[in-house]
Amino acid sequence: MPEEFLREPGPGGPIFEDGGARSQVQVERRRRSRELRIDNMMCGARSGQGRRWVVSCVGTLFAVLSALSFQGSAAQAAEKSAKKAAVNFWVISSRSCPLGTKVVKGAGFDYLRYDQDGTPAWGDEKQFHASLSKGAPVCVSVHGSFVDWGDVATDGLRTAKWLRDASPGRPLNVVMFSWKSTGPFTFSTAPLLFSALPQIDAELLGRRSAFIGLYLGRLVADLPVGHPVTLIGHSHGCRTVSSALHVLGGGQVQGYVLADRPKHNRRIRAIFAAAAMDHHWLNPDQRYGRAIDVAERVVNLRNHRDTVLKIYPLRHPLSNKALANVGFTAEDRVVMGPRAKRVQELDVSGVVGSSHGWPAYYARPEIARSVAEHVYFLPAVSGTKSSTKEKADETRIR
Repeated sequence: MPEEFLREPGPGGPIFEDGGARSQVQVERRRRSRELRIDNMMCGARSGQGRRWVVSCVGTLFAVLSALSFQGSAAQAAEKSAKKAAVNFWVISSRSCPLGTKVVKGAGFDYLRYDQDGTPAWGDEKQFHASLSKGAPVCVSVHGSFVDWGDVATDGLRTAKWLRDASPGRPLNVVMFSWKSTGPFTFSTAPLLFSALPQIDAELLGRRSAFIGLYLGRLVADLPVGHPVTLIGHSHGCRTVSSALHVLGGGQVQGYVLADRPKHNRRIRAIFAAAAMDHHWLNPDQRYGRAIDVAERVVNLRNHRDTVLKIYPLRHPLSNKALANVGFTAEDRVVMGPRAKRVQELDVSGVVGSSHGWPAYYARPEIARSVAEHVYFLPAVSGTKSSTKEKADETRIR
């Protein structure tokens, strides 16, 4: 890990309230609060019944796989064992990392690993790297705004199961990358969200999610060689993913660059769900213009029925429409030139409907099956008549 991975901010200076290196008192307070944070995550804003249901599902799945591993031929037993070994789920949090300031002595992520029974335990970067299944893809999911710490594990475990069920015989490392996604003017009361100034909240969180892309870029850059990576972003998490790809390609975000960029070429793909970002931001010379130089494939899950993003253009005058609503336009593809071949769109309007939340996506196994080739880096396969319809470079999931 380099001594520092971000340069000083540009002329605008720091833009967030959490700047500055943490003092020894802050580090000590963080250490004492870890157990409480695990308790909060285990409880969360969602019901305990829902959390137990997830853990029960995971435990039951492995119990069945363990029983089946003793049946059949030796080859079948080895295949069942591979299914059991395919699970490797971590929550990696940047919530304690400073924003809009110089970072020294590494990124300071918090690492939380979940075992086969759904029990969490704190770890570190060395343990995380050692746990990765050799040669297996690493899938990093990044949540959007207004996500409480207690919901991170619930969404992460269900996301891992959703992806694993799409290709159960293949190993996969799954990471839920968390960031401080509640605004300074916002307070959350389950199951409703209330905000005094929602437009200001959304704008601040959008900028914050982009800055967090520097940390996500650092995480990807420091992964061991030999692991292809898929980055899945939801809502503002798509900005985080785009930002990470942009800085990995040598770009700047809010006056910062990623120092000591990896010299080896890693296979990286990206999947956008409910992308809360302007549709043209991946075009050359735009905000994240170098992202597609790094990603060999960018899959946009388009949903023209998303009610939250229909008001996206109203956040300020002359704003463009959201990528999730309109997709990559014909003009965007012309501007991209040959790089347009790297983008693909899946229309999920028929299965997700008007919903914006991430649970509406991981509740649909047909979406997981459609993106499995990108998550697991499989050879491309054509869609089935029952699930997809091909039309003008777009796959419609139904």
